Formats: sequence, structure tokens, C-alpha cells
Amino acid sequence: MTVTYFRNDEENYAPVVRARVYNVLGDREAEVEFIIDTGFQGGILIPLKTYILLDLNLFEEPKAVAQTAVGNTIELRVSRAVVEIGGSKITCSAYTTLGARRALLGREVLKKLGLLYKPPRELKLGGIDFS
Repeated sequence: MTVTYFRNDEENYAPVVRARVYNVLGDREAEVEFIIDTGFQGGILIPLKTYILLDLNLFEEPKAVAQTAVGNTIELRVSRAVVEIGGSKITCSAYTTLGARRALLGREVLKKLGLLYKPPRELKLGGIDFS
């Protein structure tokens, strides 16, 4: 089930997508509320608790180093995951780190889906209008 909406002024009309995330075996899943982050180059960033719940730690790749929007450098755990949005399943990189509280949907997934975002009222993913 996918529900997409815009958060209120507190979030500066952040576009939010509710999607399902699976591990690569498909035997673990979670419903996650993602904030679309066009500044995030990766696939998805999820809280460590969700990462562990999905057993993504069992499928880890070498760690990545990232720079935050404020210039801090952080080390990220990396795995592969499957995200289901609007009936489309996309395999992507899944990242986490201590302190990750929000889930972000990044450009790796958005590019595969096709994104049209004209804030604050129009959002289309993969030709599906969620406005």
C-alpha cells in the first residue's frame, strides 16, 4: 500500500511516501514512511531498528562514507533491499547509521521510478499522481 502526501508547514511541505521495504530474500518486510530527499544520492536511508528488523545486516556490503548537508562525515552500513512503491518493486542500496531517525527516499530510487515534484502541491512517481 502506498500513501503519499505532503507534510504541513513544520516540515516545509516535505513530500512523504509510505512504502514497503523487503530484504533481498523477501522473507522480512516493514512499512516505512519515507521523506523524499532529492539531495540524497543513495537509495534509502532507514533507522537502525528497521535495518535490523529486516535482517539487512546479514547481507551487508562494505561500509560507505557520506557527507551530511551540514558538512559532517559519517560512516554508513550498507545492504541491498527491495522497495515497493505504487506497484513497482525496486532493488536499491539501503543505508543506516546510529542516530538515523527519519527514513529518506533518495535519487537512486526516484530515478528508477521517475519523479515529478512541484512543491507544495504536485507529486508524481512513475506516472502515478499522488497530489
